[in-house]
Amino acid sequence: MKQEITYDTLLEKIPNKYILTIAAGKRVREIVSGAPLLVKTSKKDTLVRKVFKEIVEGKLTYTEDEVLSK
Repeated sequence: MKQEITYDTLLEKIPNKYILTIAAGKRVREIVSGAPLLVKTSKKDTLVRKVFKEIVEGKLTYTEDEVLSK
């Protein structure tokens, strides 16, 4: 069964919607460039959903200066 990832759940991890958007976009670009995924995902998941799973599971964090992958 798929876990529902809601906007509210994402905002609990990264409380600013603008930083959330920038962080997700940056991480998608990293994955497209060849960076490994930090969580297990389904082949059917989109890149954005994979990044959202990383955020929800706490594998992707941020500081005011940059986005960090754990």
